[in-house]
Amino acid sequence: MNNGENAFNLAFWIAFLALPYWLFVFKKHFHELKDAPKINWLIIIAIGLISTAGVNIVEVFALKYSTALNYSLLIRSVTLFTIIFSYLFLGEKITLKKIILLILIFFGTFLLITNGEEISFSRGDIFTLIEAMLISLGNSILAKVATNRMSPSISSSASFLVGLLPIALIALSKGVIAIPKMSMLVLIFAVVNVCCITCRFLAYKNATASYVTMIFSMTPVMVFLMAMPFLGETITLIQIAGGILIILAGIFTEKLKI
Repeated sequence: MNNGENAFNLAFWIAFLALPYWLFVFKKHFHELKDAPKINWLIIIAIGLISTAGVNIVEVFALKYSTALNYSLLIRSVTLFTIIFSYLFLGEKITLKKIILLILIFFGTFLLITNGEEISFSRGDIFTLIEAMLISLGNSILAKVATNRMSPSISSSASFLVGLLPIALIALSKGVIAIPKMSMLVLIFAVVNVCCITCRFLAYKNATASYVTMIFSMTPVMVFLMAMPFLGETITLIQIAGGILIILAGIFTEKLKI
């Protein structure tokens, strides 16, 4: 992005380069869907549309009308929405332990992202909250429902293929499809993307939606740790304290078997 790559073009090429792998996986496990109930197909289509078209479109408005600081903080409300949706649709209980860990995660994220400074909210932030809800619904709740009914392999590959079409249409409508400026790096992105999707569906197969999303809340810490050597960014004591709170929340999420 710093070298002038367009975000939509980047998303298109990452998906396009990952396409051969997901076609192979889909073909290998297609027998699971061949005679499956229609509800399985609807779940797959919903994941693909919500997790790609829905999130990508709303994200454009979120980034346009909200500040980067507000966006970075509010997008972490994915954890809150997942806990609520897990209770409504999956029957997962909302316990005191979850509430305490959620507070730790949000406070730690606030310190890590804002460096302890106050932020002011605007009406544009509603787009970020809508995006967080869509991520929670598509990437967490529906992914968990899918892996309860099907294998992670067919769930991930089929939903990816459904979501590829909206990505291509959005990129075409923007007229931005072109050969990437840093082809090797984009190829690496595609491989990492495949690994992320695969691990996410495997995680939902073997754990609750609440547990997985709380562990994913450690993402900002990982980002800061990698941003220092790769991007030359620095971190303050307040941000370190926020990172420690997030890590502690992750540890207790595992220890308490949320």
